[in-house]
Amino acid sequence: MRESIRTTRLFNFLSAVLAFLLWGGWAYHINSASSPQSGVVAALTQGTASFLITLFMVHAVTFLFHRFQKPFVKVILPAVLVNSVTGFCLVSVHTLMGTPRVFATILPALTVAFSFCIFTACKLLKLFQQQGNTSYE
Repeated sequence: MRESIRTTRLFNFLSAVLAFLLWGGWAYHINSASSPQSGVVAALTQGTASFLITLFMVHAVTFLFHRFQKPFVKVILPAVLVNSVTGFCLVSVHTLMGTPRVFATILPALTVAFSFCIFTACKLLKLFQQQGNTSYE
């Protein structure tokens, strides 16, 4: 099993920073109607979670990508598994932090996270195939 195919650190870091800004901003917007304090808490919770989860997702997708054989499974199954764990964690942390609109806060982020996982796995598959790995069994 070859695990030398990875995304770059710059790709990982920039993705995480953008996730913090985008989803932290979204969480503030969707929750600040309850109170400005709720918006700030939700923004910091979601922004921090999005930053960390994005870093986790890249590594988890890469790890799982190398565990499966068929191209379709190498792309789809890591996204499904990682998004499931991510969703559970986000619901839990937002519930603990008292976010007023948990599902409205996390649903757009989870949708984009799934797409991001697919994109990352497709990027890995392209690199995998460029290295001459055409045998999947």
